[in-house]
Amino acid sequence: MLFRQVRAGRDGAPFVLLKLRTMRRSRDVATPYPEHDSVTRVGRILRRTSIDELPQLINVACGDMSLVGPRPTLPYQVWHYDPRQRGRLSALPGLTGLAQVRGRNRMSWPERIEWDLRYIKNQSLRLDLAVLAYTVKAVLTGDGVGGHPRRDPIAGLEERRCAVSGHAARIRLAKPDMGEEEVQAVREVLTSGTLTGGEQNAAFEREFAARHGAAHGITFASGTVALSAMLLAEGIGPGDEVIVPSMTFISTATSVCHVGATPVFADIDDRSFNIDPSEIPRLVTRRTRAVMAVHYAGQPGELDHLLKACADHGLVLLEDAAQAAGATYRGVPVGTFGKLAMFSFTPTKNITTGEGGIVLTGDAEIADKLRLLRNHGQRQRYEHVTIGYNWRLTEMQAAIGRVQLRKLDAILERKRANAGWMSRRLAKVPGVAPPYAVPHATSTHMLYTCLVDGDRGAVLHDLADHGIEARIYFPPAHAQPVFARAGARLPVTEAVAARMVSIPMHAQLTRAELAEIADATARAVRAALAPR
Repeated sequence: MLFRQVRAGRDGAPFVLLKLRTMRRSRDVATPYPEHDSVTRVGRILRRTSIDELPQLINVACGDMSLVGPRPTLPYQVWHYDPRQRGRLSALPGLTGLAQVRGRNRMSWPERIEWDLRYIKNQSLRLDLAVLAYTVKAVLTGDGVGGHPRRDPIAGLEERRCAVSGHAARIRLAKPDMGEEEVQAVREVLTSGTLTGGEQNAAFEREFAARHGAAHGITFASGTVALSAMLLAEGIGPGDEVIVPSMTFISTATSVCHVGATPVFADIDDRSFNIDPSEIPRLVTRRTRAVMAVHYAGQPGELDHLLKACADHGLVLLEDAAQAAGATYRGVPVGTFGKLAMFSFTPTKNITTGEGGIVLTGDAEIADKLRLLRNHGQRQRYEHVTIGYNWRLTEMQAAIGRVQLRKLDAILERKRANAGWMSRRLAKVPGVAPPYAVPHATSTHMLYTCLVDGDRGAVLHDLADHGIEARIYFPPAHAQPVFARAGARLPVTEAVAARMVSIPMHAQLTRAELAEIADATARAVRAALAPR
């Protein structure tokens, strides 16, 4: 069979790589690293002789590859490179390369990258001819081209980061503020006999909307379906486009796909990590219907500029305020600037219902549409006036949400104090850029994302070794395999994504834990910058 897979080419641009594959059917047909037993005898011969790579001559003819160069990598792997390692993307990927003829299957992943960087530095016609000659020898001896390693070393990176000497991280990124009040609220619902569609949801909607200065609130089973409901309520569907940032959780983009529309990725501001309003005129087409603004880490985007850009082009502004409950822009709560806004209540958020979301709007007609979409299109019992879904939040979750909402201001006060202390501390550390604070906005600090210099992977590993959970929030959506074919190029997003590290910043951190996080981060960055 002809095997096709999206790979990262020069400068990380995606292209479709071609190979031959002869394998037995496997339960895990999606794995790019098949086990040896799943490859047929013919397939093993093809791989040992490198005949399976011959279709890549078509890639060479199309200009996606050259005969010699670093072997093409999978797009998601690129976001684990540090700035130096990204240098291997400066040349066209090759059918063969220096790492191939040096016996790549005996090397660690970083060693292969080092050989690729050595090739980039010393690239010449003489070197290319030598690599081609050694490739012939490697094929004949079976050395260096014996197939993929059994395990993708980057696919398992996230698990290794969170594994510290066989136990979970001591200091977690998020810790929900739950207590006896939430337990009692759930107990009362369970004994009431009304578990869905009752007074708890109605009260939570009123209270959350009032807290943010909105006329209407409509709860949903998750933030993701709430985003889809917003788009459906606006009549957005097949043939339409919605401009979204790539620096966000994937559901911002996939919710657009769920309704049959197309997400168009925009670049970000390099300080706030929010969508850059100047991108909108470049991306607008006759199919563009809306802009979905994400308040990254709970810090509002430049909403006045976004509103003007949308007005200039006849677009609807929608807010993905998943991380921003309680944030303000020029003294006004977010969630009321766009025609609709979604807030999420997953456990990493400042207030949580386990799963869940809510949409705020000032439009009564839109609110009615949202309620119909949420409950099977049902206006009254067994009268269905439109196509709807079962997207309801349970009464138990709504009861938890009401208790959590009463804690929101205290949670935000603690987080803002903690974030301010951490930023003052890390601002003194060379190689660390603390989060930028928009002067005319207040952030919820749902995330605390720094930019670090040096080997970002080493920083994450060192923090994990000290029992401190740290992650990359977020690997850009446009580089995910599901969107790689779109071929979006977002230089600011990509540069930021290569340096970002999110460290713990929940409301229950003690001053001792804050100091430990700051000290461990400083040590890890200094070590990552030290000459090797």
